[in-house]
Amino acid sequence: MNLEQVASATWWTVTHLGSSSLLLPACLLLMWGLWRTRQTRALQWLVLTLGAAVGLTLVSKIAFYGWGFGLAAWDFTGVSGHTLLATALLPLLLRGLPTVGLWGAWAGAGLAAAVGISRVVVQAHSPSEVLAAWVLGGAVAATVLRILGTFRLRHPALLVAPLLLLGSLHTPAAT
Repeated sequence: MNLEQVASATWWTVTHLGSSSLLLPACLLLMWGLWRTRQTRALQWLVLTLGAAVGLTLVSKIAFYGWGFGLAAWDFTGVSGHTLLATALLPLLLRGLPTVGLWGAWAGAGLAAAVGISRVVVQAHSPSEVLAAWVLGGAVAATVLRILGTFRLRHPALLVAPLLLLGSLHTPAAT
């Protein structure tokens, strides 16, 4: 395997960290953990803001694939779903790790940035589509993080959800 193949496999592994097949089950565990720790306000805002962001992403994709609506000047055909989910959920998932706290949220934001970059590198999205996803996902994560404040999340689901991410790193490509 040459260096170019290794780089390509690495970017595909990073892009997989934004996959809905990975992040939606992790999100359900996160939601369950929030509910079980009685963080119902954070849970409500997560459902509301993530639902709205996913809805906007879906509308942007339907508008382009269904009717060809996009912004050619910005090379925009729809919000990057991988980047949106990564930006909205990775900071929350990694914040839930024991003893990590807000540093986990920053690490999650860094991973989400890497997912967005990978979507451009693998030519799945343009920079404008990734930027739109970062803005939407960042708004979701920031809202929920603000509500949680310094509350220490302690529930098994909040430990298992980030471990799904670690288990996914063995895949050489997005599935």
